[in-house]
Amino acid sequence: FSEDEQASLATILRQNQLELAGWLTTEEVYVPGKTQSYASQEREARLWEEGMVEGRCLFIERTLRSGKSVQFEGHVVVMGDVNPGAEIIATGNIVVLGSLRGVAHAGATGDRKASVSAYHLAPTQLRIADLVTRAPDDGADGRGPEIAKIKDDQLTVEAAGMNGWRSKAR
Repeated sequence: FSEDEQASLATILRQNQLELAGWLTTEEVYVPGKTQSYASQEREARLWEEGMVEGRCLFIERTLRSGKSVQFEGHVVVMGDVNPGAEIIATGNIVVLGSLRGVAHAGATGDRKASVSAYHLAPTQLRIADLVTRAPDDGADGRGPEIAKIKDDQLTVEAAGMNGWRSKAR
């Protein structure tokens, strides 16, 4: 599209209470104020897709109290806390939308790409595949969302930050 054609199209859309967010051609992606080559857009999409995980997922819409045990072939999402004395064992990832203070074992069948995430990660025991750790005794740090995963053959915990992820080994 020429600049005049783009301006005409934007005007027509505005007259119909529509806003042009952008368009995709075989050559480039156009977003008002910035243009990207199609190849770089495709690369970004591929990187985004690489971070996606599919599979069975169990949603638990409550807090898991002491004595409760959940074992699932797939991913587990808890919309609540996991209290001390409760445990989750999953062959995939574990996500806790609350505090994780019980036992979590992700990748229970040996999946070293599995992860454990929580708003507050302070488990009595944390396992991913064949690696095991627990929360530090001091109970300090670890405020805010965190994700535990295997990196360089050891369990690491990464805190979510506004400008990306910060890593710290446990």
